[in-house]
Amino acid sequence: MSIKTVLVTGGTGFLGAHIVSQLLEKGYTVRATTRTSSKLQAIFPKATAEQLQIVEVPTLTSDHSAALKGVDALIHAASPIYGEGVSGQELFAGAYEGTVALVKQAIAAGVKKIVVTGTFVNLFDADFKAAFGTKVITEKDFGSITADKIDLNNDGIRVYQESKTAADKAIWEIAHKNPDVDFTVLLPPAIFGPILGPLSSSLSCLSTNIFLKNLFAPEYPPNPIGHMIDARDAARAHVLALTTPPVPGRDKRFIIANGSFLWKDVVAMLRSKKPELGSRLPKETSAPGPQTCAPLDTTFAKEVLGMKEYISQEASFLATVDVVLEWENKFENKA
Repeated sequence: MSIKTVLVTGGTGFLGAHIVSQLLEKGYTVRATTRTSSKLQAIFPKATAEQLQIVEVPTLTSDHSAALKGVDALIHAASPIYGEGVSGQELFAGAYEGTVALVKQAIAAGVKKIVVTGTFVNLFDADFKAAFGTKVITEKDFGSITADKIDLNNDGIRVYQESKTAADKAIWEIAHKNPDVDFTVLLPPAIFGPILGPLSSSLSCLSTNIFLKNLFAPEYPPNPIGHMIDARDAARAHVLALTTPPVPGRDKRFIIANGSFLWKDVVAMLRSKKPELGSRLPKETSAPGPQTCAPLDTTFAKEVLGMKEYISQEASFLATVDVVLEWENKFENKA
């Protein structure tokens, strides 16, 4: 199957913009959804209207049928963002209902290649105990939650995790009923690295890079995430998925991750590489809390998807701190 036109949802997002960029570099025609077309144009000012088709879609639960007409593949990278003022219902609607509806709309439109951005939290139950254990986690692992058991009154992080997990399960139920459609679900952990396009004054524009900004404090902030991937590698996995054929007898569900890390090691690296930041980092006597450390088996992604090498963690975190400092110089220091 020859893929020429790809619909990417969330084209202005941290990951979505990198996906769009790499698709354009490879000569694909990209149709990208966004709430505001001017923002996408600002990220890709040199892209022609033929190279980058922009479709404004108000919400993740909006009907995407018109945007799906005439595309060869769908990459669904858009996701709701949990935080203050975002209800559990909004998170569930965006992460679960919107995803399931979009996949069904894509099938109805005749799309034969569907790639969905999941998250490595889909591999665990909400208590996350296994993420801190020693058992090897593979792409066949799932959290036990089902959509009908999600309590929308729980905290946002939990509703988000459970909604994403339930959507992952629903996708594979749909996939097994539609064997003529080639499905891929990618499971990245925390994403770090450079951000494409202009930054905004809102801290949310930093996405998960804000975890590093939070290190600018006398004590380590509570952050249990200990697995990472660079945004450029995560995007590359999505692009590779477009040309990865079906695997007989197996679901193409891939863990893509560049191992685990310790915040203490990140701080030590920053003290060495960015000594001017030394006084802003946690005190040497400060100790971070526990972080996820379970071994993630990325063999399937290496052998089938071709994810054999990753950008070094040091390069990713240095690119991340550059983004944070740029944001501070533009907005925080002028407030």
